[in-house]
This record gives sequence, structure tokens and C-alpha cells, in this order.
Amino acid sequence: MIAVFLAALLAFCLSVVCGGGAGLLLLPVLNSVLLPAQVPAALSLGTTFSSLSRWALFRSFIRWDVSRCFIPAALPGAVAGALLLSYLNPLYIEAVMAVFLISNLPLVFRPPATTSEAGALSRLKIIAVGFLTGFVSGLTGAVGLLFNGFYLRGGMSKNEIVATRAANEGLLHLFKLALYLALGLLSQKALSCGLCVAVAATLASWIMRRGLSLVPERLFQRLGYGAMVVSGFVLLGSAGQRLGRQHRVRLDYALVSQGLDTQVQWGESKMLALELRLGEGLEVEQRVPFSHLPLHKQQQVTRRQGGSEARCLFDEVWTLTRHYHEVYQLDPAGRVTEKYEI
Repeated sequence: MIAVFLAALLAFCLSVVCGGGAGLLLLPVLNSVLLPAQVPAALSLGTTFSSLSRWALFRSFIRWDVSRCFIPAALPGAVAGALLLSYLNPLYIEAVMAVFLISNLPLVFRPPATTSEAGALSRLKIIAVGFLTGFVSGLTGAVGLLFNGFYLRGGMSKNEIVATRAANEGLLHLFKLALYLALGLLSQKALSCGLCVAVAATLASWIMRRGLSLVPERLFQRLGYGAMVVSGFVLLGSAGQRLGRQHRVRLDYALVSQGLDTQVQWGESKMLALELRLGEGLEVEQRVPFSHLPLHKQQQVTRRQGGSEARCLFDEVWTLTRHYHEVYQLDPAGRVTEKYEI
């Protein structure tokens, strides 16, 4: 629990000067101590206190014209996300979120937009972003940085972004907590982790209250986009690792004299191999069952094997110029005795 507290304190301190992102940075930490379905509830409990403390500290900067459209749209989105939480694997949502966050990398190096260059926050756009924020937040518990670009491109100052997001997400997280409690997702362990994150989040808000005033507006924008990209890479690595364990994905590679051999296997029998050979180029191979061979190739194998394919393995092979199949004949001990193309 000490590790969760320290990670949360650091993440929420960084989120103040980066415009958010603590929840996304904490997802891998909480996933290491809680079941996937319990993480959104624990994270929502912690981020609720963070949002409410920032609301109190920056309340004079809240853009209520944005919140009045955002909050009513976010609540039904949160209901939909929380209800789907029992049917969807949140890890797939996290992987998609990670790719979206990483796609903001070019914006880190682009000159920050001035207020006059920023686009207007139309009512329809605010409603759409509000619903999506609620939906994704209901599924994962963390969404802050996902729509950070919406605020950054809307001509809002750093104080307005921090304050308005605190108002929007504070009410959203309170609503989600009631949903998670009703759905039985707020277990005792999730409650303990959530309270630990809440204490760290509240402390971070007070520590960084003066820190935000030291960050120039243009640097705040760059840090905001940078935090999105970093969170994306962290989230992608974490989600990919856990999806790999769930689906029993194994990656093997070997350096050979003429190149590199790589194999990716998932489940019991699915396998994809990549071979890179000097002078031969790249080959991609996938293990397939006998029934996936074209009919004329099935007949060719059975004739060559004396009417049976029982002791054979089959690979489908693609190169830049060819598409063919390889057959591996096995002896009773499972060793390859012959290999040929069809």
C-alpha cells in the first residue's frame, strides 16, 4: 500500500502541471494489486478527492459555460460504460486509448497555439466529448488525458483547464462511485486502495497549488501533450503485458548466421513466425491445420504421405513475391524428418 501511495502522490503532483494524466499513470500500479474489474472503482474514489480539492482551490477559474453542457452528457455515458464493464475486457479499451494518446506525439513538437488561434468550444462538441468521457471513464476509471487536447485547443488558460476539468470530472466520479457501489464493484480491497490514492491526490493538490503559477502557458501546453504521449506508452506496455499473460502469448527470437528468426505463439496452437534472411528478404509464416489447405494441396499431401496427414505440420508462408505452404513430416517422437513445399 505504501507503493500505491507514493506512486499516486507523484502521479497527481505531475498531473497538476501537465493538465491531468494521474489516472492513466496509476492504471498499471492498481492493476498489479487489484482485479481488472475493481480498478475503475478504486481509481474513481481516489480521483474524486483530487478533483474536489482542485475544485476548491481553483473554483474562481471554472468555465461554467463548458460544464453546463459537459456534465449532463457525461452522466449517461458513465452509466453505459459501467454497465458494459461486466461484459467487456477493460484491457482492450486501455490498448485503444494508449494508441490514441501516442498519436498526439507530433503535437509535442508543434508550436503551441495562441488563444486567438484556438478553436471555439461549440455546444455540440462539448456534449459529444462529455458523453465519450463518461463512457470511457465508466469502463476504465481513468480518462483525464484522453480528451486533454479538447481543452488545450479550446483557447482556455491553464487555470481554466485545471478548474473546469476538476468541476466536470469531480461530479462524474461521484456519480460513478454510486454506480460501482450498486454493481458490487467496490470491494474492501478496492476501497482501501481508493482511499490511499485519495489521500495522496488531496495532498498533491495542496503541494502543487503554487507550482502551477510557475509554469508558463506555452510550456503547460507542451507538457499536456507530452503527458498524453508518455501515458500512452505506459498504458500500452501495461495493457499489452497483461493481455499477453491472459492469452498466453510467448515471443521467442534467435540470431542465426544469415539473419533473425522470431516466433509469436498464443494459446495452445496459434503461431506466427517472421524470418529475416540476408539475400532472401522477409518471410512471414503462420501455423495452419490441414483443413485450411486448398483442396488440391490436401490431395497432394495425402498422396505423398500414403493417404494420411496425421504426422505432419503445415505452415502458410508469405514473402514479398511468393505465397506457398510448407509441410513438416514428423517421426513418432515428434522430430522433423522431412520438409517440403507445396
